Amino acid sequence: MGQRERFVIFIGGAILGVMILLGGKSCGNEKKQQLRGVRNSLSMAPMMYDYAVMKKGFYGKYVLFEKVEAGTAGAHVRTVVTGGTRRYSLEGRELPEEHIYIKETYPTGVALAEVGPVAAYEFTYADRIAVKLKPGHQAAEVRLQSGDVAATWVGHDEFLIRLDAWRKLPGGAPWAKLEELVRELNGHPAVALAHLVRIDWVAEADLIRANSPQ
Repeated sequence: MGQRERFVIFIGGAILGVMILLGGKSCGNEKKQQLRGVRNSLSMAPMMYDYAVMKKGFYGKYVLFEKVEAGTAGAHVRTVVTGGTRRYSLEGRELPEEHIYIKETYPTGVALAEVGPVAAYEFTYADRIAVKLKPGHQAAEVRLQSGDVAATWVGHDEFLIRLDAWRKLPGGAPWAKLEELVRELNGHPAVALAHLVRIDWVAEADLIRANSPQ
């Protein structure tokens, strides 16, 4: 992706948000509905796509958790949890906060800093776990100690555990134990596979670009 395309996504994300907030006064109703549809389909705040396209790291007050591990060939993998984009109901009521789990891979010799460059990203939701059940088992069997339980995931053949109570445990959400929780679920007698829900940020960034003024 060239510098011009990066700039388009960066500016386009901001413009897209502004156009939606202003109600798209210069657009027809069909265009306004299209822009709202794009906004609602995004998994993260527009600026997060901008940072990823520019290969920058996620730092600052919105980082709720951070850890750094050694990767292959001298690389480092930095994992962070941040808040997700704000969402509202049809009545305008703010919905519960979402959280994003980001893994940044820094090449050998690159300092871990916002300027990067980051070689690769992995974006997943930090507040939900997808579960595929073994034959003959029910979702209600998969219950965490926090009380969160697997439930139907509309449009999918898997079930979803939303970590609502887990994030409200005394002392705050134990983000450092999130991957351990997934491993424990993979050992549950009713579970065939458990995994964090991946966010295809590249496809969503392309969607922003396609719906931004060129």
